[in-house]
Amino acid sequence: MAEVVFLSNTNIQIASGSSTSGGVKVSKLFSAPLPEGAVLNGVVMDKERLTQTIKTAWQTNKLPKSEVTLIINSPQLRANRIDAPILPDKKTTEFIGRETRDTEYGRFTNPVTGWYLISKNTKAKQQKVIYETAESDFVKGYVDIFESAGLKLKSIHNGVQIATEFFTKQSAGKTVIYMILDGNSLVTIFFAEGKYYYDSTSRVFSQPGTPEFAREIYSSISSIRQFMSAQRIEATVKDVVFAGLTQPQVASLSNDILNIDSQIDVSLAAAPQGTSISEGTAAFPFYVYPIAGLRKIDEKLSILKASKQSDAKASDKSGLMKLILPFGGIMALAVIVFIGASLIKASKKAELKELNDYIHDPGVLAQVAEYDAMYDSMAEIGTIQGGADLLLADINSYPIPDSSINSRILAAARDHNVNIDFKSYSAYDGVFSIMASSPIVDDINMFIADLMMMDIFENVDYTGYTLIDHTGNTPIEDMEEENYWQINVVCTLAGRDVPTEDAGSSAEEVN
Repeated sequence: MAEVVFLSNTNIQIASGSSTSGGVKVSKLFSAPLPEGAVLNGVVMDKERLTQTIKTAWQTNKLPKSEVTLIINSPQLRANRIDAPILPDKKTTEFIGRETRDTEYGRFTNPVTGWYLISKNTKAKQQKVIYETAESDFVKGYVDIFESAGLKLKSIHNGVQIATEFFTKQSAGKTVIYMILDGNSLVTIFFAEGKYYYDSTSRVFSQPGTPEFAREIYSSISSIRQFMSAQRIEATVKDVVFAGLTQPQVASLSNDILNIDSQIDVSLAAAPQGTSISEGTAAFPFYVYPIAGLRKIDEKLSILKASKQSDAKASDKSGLMKLILPFGGIMALAVIVFIGASLIKASKKAELKELNDYIHDPGVLAQVAEYDAMYDSMAEIGTIQGGADLLLADINSYPIPDSSINSRILAAARDHNVNIDFKSYSAYDGVFSIMASSPIVDDINMFIADLMMMDIFENVDYTGYTLIDHTGNTPIEDMEEENYWQINVVCTLAGRDVPTEDAGSSAEEVN
């Protein structure tokens, strides 16, 4: 029997059960709200309240205190797939370290990496693995929290990849999109003809059951279609399987999506074959992550073990330095004493008198006092100047929506024969609201793709398409076709580059 805990921004979910030869067997499912702000995107913001919530959940439900697996979705716990040659586990660990050092390790100060096996192809002598990387302090922080709650943490895993593997068998031969809604966080997982291609995490701003929510979901589907086009994937996307919503909410979403695109079929997520839940499968869509975490994982190196090994290596280096430093110190001291004694012996008394006279000289003492006062004043001025420099950098980096921004947007629109209408701009958050229109929907897609490539925007988002005919509200000028497509595009300006101090100094020297 094992317990799997999933922490979202708002809830703690627990699945109690075990893995079987064909899947998982779930005996109990629990859920409890987390204190507001205790966890944000997998990062602990309030350690004490989170510890108490976990402890209370275990005491209330009388759960075993060992074999606990933690599942989180966080940018602080990165998970990626990689193809590796079939090697002994130790050699595979070294291979992953070499292959990922430039891409992953640069994101962290003191990273630790664990990995588990997905599949092997002995004929091709290749194996597929998932490796997970996090800061050592991030991992140890969760270990401390569970120990404080009286629990023994067995492993930590990224929830998106755990869920992806859970759905892999169910997706065999199919082209399907899985969507998992957790609060306002939407995870999208894409399979084409049974092969995993893509996953992403985005934020949802509308409430389920509203047309705006359907348009946001359809926007995610459109993004995957663009990805398929760029990757030249010939499959057709029709099936969207949704978790995290009730059956009525999924039915409402399905109807709203059909009004936008009649080719899309939205259905409620069902438990994969081999999944047994004692309370019935109705709860499955809301417990995907903890249930998936019960599945047997061929873990070769857990991230917890990797963290302990990293600590052990650091301790060994520290011990070696403790042996070397005393010996080196003794040798250096002996040399210094020998040289000093040889040089000072003849003139020691005369130099001592000269030094005493200088130290007690009233003029020297007055200069020292003046220097101390000036040093304190300079430190205070430096603090003020540093604050002013930071303020100036913030002001200089604030985005300015001048005519050059409009010119670049208009140029991109002209390149693809798209009509645009600037709706609004918010100086508070640097957001442009634009209405883009064209008789050809692919022209709008290419226009939006150009906007995403521009370095002047930090983010480009857009809602679902609307088809307008001659009975619409207002026809678009200079457009001969009766029917055209219309979409709302929201562009967030990127901050401006602030000149560095070196650049400023160089400029002053030239002047």
